[in-house]
Amino acid sequence: MSYITIIFILLIALAITAGVLIFFVVKLYLNREDLRTSSDVILARVLGRFPLPVFAVNRKHHVIQWNKALEVLSGISKDQVMGTGDQWKAFYGHQRPVLADLIADGASEEEISASYHGRARKSALIRGAYEAEDFFPSMGENGKWYHFTASPLISRGKVIGSIEILEDVTERRLAEQNLRYYARQITRVQEEERKYIARELHDTTVQTLVALIYQMDNFLAGKPDLTVPETERLNAVYKRLKWAVEEVRRFSRQLRPPVLDDLGLLPVLEWLAGELKKMYDMQVEVVISGEQKKLQPDTELALFRIIQEALINAARHARVSSAGVAIEYLEDCVRVSVTDRGVGFDQAGKIATLPRDGKLGLAGILERVQMLDGKVDIVSVMGKGTTINVEIPL
Repeated sequence: MSYITIIFILLIALAITAGVLIFFVVKLYLNREDLRTSSDVILARVLGRFPLPVFAVNRKHHVIQWNKALEVLSGISKDQVMGTGDQWKAFYGHQRPVLADLIADGASEEEISASYHGRARKSALIRGAYEAEDFFPSMGENGKWYHFTASPLISRGKVIGSIEILEDVTERRLAEQNLRYYARQITRVQEEERKYIARELHDTTVQTLVALIYQMDNFLAGKPDLTVPETERLNAVYKRLKWAVEEVRRFSRQLRPPVLDDLGLLPVLEWLAGELKKMYDMQVEVVISGEQKKLQPDTELALFRIIQEALINAARHARVSSAGVAIEYLEDCVRVSVTDRGVGFDQAGKIATLPRDGKLGLAGILERVQMLDGKVDIVSVMGKGTTINVEIPL
C-alpha cells in the first residue's frame, strides 16, 4: 500500500468532509516541490476508488479524471470521455459549461450565479470553490438531485484546471418536498379554520351582541322612570356592548379579511394600511410596479400574511411611524420588499436560528416563503431599520 493511500485512509478515518478531503489531498500533492509523477497520476490514485462521483478538467476543458463512481452514475466510461470536452453529456441534454468549466475559466461570481439561475454560491469551506444544487432529469429513472462543488486545481500558484465532486441529495430533496407539502396542507387547514371562526364571529357573535343592543335601546325607551344611577349603569353596559361589537368585528377581519377573498391582494393591503394607521398610528405606503396579475389564491394569501407579519413586527417592535411596501410583478416571479426605518435588530445569528432567538414573526415569514419555494433575505442594521425582501416564483 502506497503512502498516498495510507494518508488518504487516515484522513477518511478522521471524518473530514468528503469534498474538502479530496480538494485538500489534491492540493497537497500538486504543490509538492519533490513531486516526481504527473499530476494526472496523483489525481488518478486519489480519486480512482473514491465512493462519490468526481471528475477533473484542465484549462482547455478536457477531462483529465473520471472516477468509477461517476462511470456508474452517468453510464459514460472513463475511456469514452478522457481527453474530450464531453463532460456535459453526463448532466445535460445539450452542450453547456458545467461548474468545473466555469471554475477553470476563473468565471466571476455573477457569471456563475447566472449560469445556475442563482442556485450557485461561494463555498464556505473551500477557498475559490463554488457549490450548487440542481435537478438532472436524465439521471436515474425519475431524475436526480445533486449537490456539487467545484474547486480550482492550483499548482505552484497557477490554476491548471478544476475538480468537481457530486453528492446525491435526492432523498433529502424529496423529504423537503414532502415537508413543504404537509406544511402547505396544515397552513391551508389553519386558514380554513380562521375563515370559519371569522365567519362565525361575524354571523353569530356579532349578531347576538347587536340584538342585545337593540333590546337595551327598547328597554331604556320603555323605562322613563329609571333613577339617574340606574340609567348611568345601563348606559355603561350599552357602551360596553357597542365596544364589544366593534372589537369582535375587528378581530374577525384580522383573522380573515373578507376583502382578500372578494377583491384580492392589493385591495386587502389598502385595508391593512388603514388598520395599522388606526391601531398603531403608522403610515404605510404601498408601491406597485410591473404588470399586475391575478395570483393563485394560496400565493396571494401567503404574500398577505408575510406583509402583514412584517408590518405588525415593525409597528410593535421597531417603533416606527412609517413603513413601505414595494411589490414588483415580473414574468416569472413576484418580488416584495417591506422596509422600515426603526430600531433594527442584531443579525449575528443565521435565519435558521430565528425561532430559537425568539423572533417567531420572522420565522413564520421564512416558513411561508419556503412553502412556496421562494427566497427571503432579511437585512437589519441596529438603529437604521429592517428590510425584508421576498421573491416568490409564479
